[in-house]
Amino acid sequence: MDKYKMNMVLHYFNNVAASYSYNELLMIFGFQIEQLDLMLRELIEENLLKLDGYYKVTESGINELKRLGLYETEFENIEEQEIFTKMPTCISEIYIPKRFNKSFK
Repeated sequence: MDKYKMNMVLHYFNNVAASYSYNELLMIFGFQIEQLDLMLRELIEENLLKLDGYYKVTESGINELKRLGLYETEFENIEEQEIFTKMPTCISEIYIPKRFNKSFK
């Protein structure tokens, strides 16, 4: 699964603690419920998250967030320019997929 989204989900759980919402996670990250379940299982398998009555960030998860510089950052305060590394393409640019011309032979 996408490491970036895994880190952001971990960051989300660190910030909201027990007041998390499946619906909010689905909406924020654009997941299907199966994708969210898979992501949570992977975080548990990597010992970054645990289920103990509710999902909690483990000590390893906290260390990972500290390593990424996300531990003391509020989830709502992350600016787009801080998390997205590629500049968006101009809306007026034409996108031509690879091997596009082969589709018409």
